[in-house]
Amino acid sequence: MIIVYISLALFIGSIIYLAFFAFKTFKDSKPTIENVTQTVTRIQAKTDQIKSETDQLAMTQQEITEDVEYKKEAVQFTVEAAKEIPEPFKNIWFSIKGDKWKLRNKSDA
Repeated sequence: MIIVYISLALFIGSIIYLAFFAFKTFKDSKPTIENVTQTVTRIQAKTDQIKSETDQLAMTQQEITEDVEYKKEAVQFTVEAAKEIPEPFKNIWFSIKGDKWKLRNKSDA
């Protein structure tokens, strides 16, 4: 029976020993865990900031693209309008000078 009591005492002693070292390990690792948590928090904040800046950059890029497209269309419209100007001026010129000038220029060509 004494062997049972000794075995029970050793078992309880080992459980207490295990609990003591588990608590000591937890206590020693707590600053490390807090440090890792703070580092993760800082990394998350930086990631959020980068994501925000990326979204803002994409929005600015879209605005620039739309502005360039608008200006391109405006220039193309102006160029097309400028290409059409000579014909009305020729017509006005011919109506002012008359058909004689028109006939003279055709014979020179």
